[in-house]
Amino acid sequence: MSAIELYAEVFEQLGAIDKLEGFASHYGADFYGLPRNTTTMTLVKESWTVPEQVTLADGTDMVPFFAGQTLQWKLEKAFQA
Repeated sequence: MSAIELYAEVFEQLGAIDKLEGFASHYGADFYGLPRNTTTMTLVKESWTVPEQVTLADGTDMVPFFAGQTLQWKLEKAFQA
């Protein structure tokens, strides 16, 4: 729900936002000899509040990490070829 946005927050705070793509998309696949993903996602610098609760596909309610808190990075588009 908010993992990649939280990573972006931390990488930016550390002055390493330019390293996020490698961390999230390349290094693990390269290390394990797996093909890299061919899809992309787009993050934008836009404030948003993590929902207090989300409902999963199976109907289970879940409280996400950082529920109710404001993040500065938002997933705009996910998994585009």
